[in-house]
Amino acid sequence: MDYLTAKETALKWNISSRMVAYYCKAGKVAGATKKGKTWLIPIHAEKPRDNRMCGNKVVIGDDPELQGGLRKINSMDSDNVSVYCISDVYKNLGLTRETLRYYEDIGLITPERNKNSQYREFTFHDVSRLMTIDFYKKRGFAPLEIKELMKSGSHGGYNQISKKISEIENNIRVQQRIVKRLSETKAFCEYAALSANIFSVKELPLYSVFKIFDAVSALNDYKDSVLAFMDLQEDDILSSLVRAVTFDRSGYKGSKMCIVKQTSQNKQAEGKYYLEHGKCLHTVLEAVSHDDSLMEKMFFAAYQWAEKNNAVFKGVVYIFIRFVELSGQTERNFYEIFIPLK
Repeated sequence: MDYLTAKETALKWNISSRMVAYYCKAGKVAGATKKGKTWLIPIHAEKPRDNRMCGNKVVIGDDPELQGGLRKINSMDSDNVSVYCISDVYKNLGLTRETLRYYEDIGLITPERNKNSQYREFTFHDVSRLMTIDFYKKRGFAPLEIKELMKSGSHGGYNQISKKISEIENNIRVQQRIVKRLSETKAFCEYAALSANIFSVKELPLYSVFKIFDAVSALNDYKDSVLAFMDLQEDDILSSLVRAVTFDRSGYKGSKMCIVKQTSQNKQAEGKYYLEHGKCLHTVLEAVSHDDSLMEKMFFAAYQWAEKNNAVFKGVVYIFIRFVELSGQTERNFYEIFIPLK
């Protein structure tokens, strides 16, 4: 019978000679015999089935060559005794000195200090921990949350993922609402630039009235008269307040503050109070806060328009604050005015 050496067989089977020897020793090659330290394999012997492959799974335990290679690779990290200074770490990991100090202050990392110089020295374990921190940071976890994950033990990070997803989705909804309000405010400012002090007829949407009280300056009443009817997470006070001023041809008769919220036209309910809605004389005015001349100017200008256009008022004017411009210690308010028409 003709034989090949393990080296020759390895070339024929396209594997390592060490793997050929492993197959022979395990009795997986029919007719293989050992002469001294050399394995002789029949020339027509078939290559054993590679049991390392099971579907897509590699069974490393069957392969001493792979086992040795893995141990060598793992030892490159586990046996790494390199020490890095702080500049090595922040330059090569894309961090800042301030970030590293903060991580150390809150206990995320605990680098040793050189006994002589007292400079921080970072081990490979510290570097690995910093990359793990970055992993969670890029998934929305704050440093203090990552510290809590470190305390939670096995599966702590996995168990917090769903909670973090819900938290971020809620934050997205909040930010979307803020973007919507900013867009509405921007649109009003653009409209106000073209419409200031110009009268036109415009529909006032339906507003529900939740509370009526005497004066905007009655701060002691705000808890019960204002805040109790607002969603403090959603609504701001200025946008919830509307001044309703009653008048006739002789002048203004009274003033009330209303807590309102815009509602659908089909949701009117009996027993609830609403602002007069429908067609109104409309304009936009701007003035420094507490400008007492504003109301008088608006009164005469509105009646001049009514006389020219044969219009009759219902005797109330609604004043909305739509935008406030800050300038030093002063505020300039932009008002949207609706005067319901008969």
